[in-house]
Amino acid sequence: MAERNAAAEKKAAERKAAEKKAADQKAAAERKAAEKKAAERKAAEKKAALAKSLAKPQQVKSVSEKKREQKNELFSISVYLDTGKVAGLVSAGVIAAALLVTSLTFIVR
Repeated sequence: MAERNAAAEKKAAERKAAEKKAADQKAAAERKAAEKKAAERKAAEKKAALAKSLAKPQQVKSVSEKKREQKNELFSISVYLDTGKVAGLVSAGVIAAALLVTSLTFIVR
């Protein structure tokens, strides 16, 4: 009977040791996974910060740009003139006027 009890106690101790070993392995695997996840998160944050700093260089804003940002407008309209086209139209008008005045002077005489 004593041998049976000793064998049962030995089996129980072996089972307990195996369970403890399995629990330790599981805890080590979880720790390793958590460290890996933290390292990946840190690398992703570093990559995002680097991409953000490279994507948008610091721009110095002029006074007019700062004022424009501070305004609270519903909408604005910007008109840009092409000076070459304007100069061409004015010169065409001057030439046409000169031709008309010249033709009128010949007709009147």
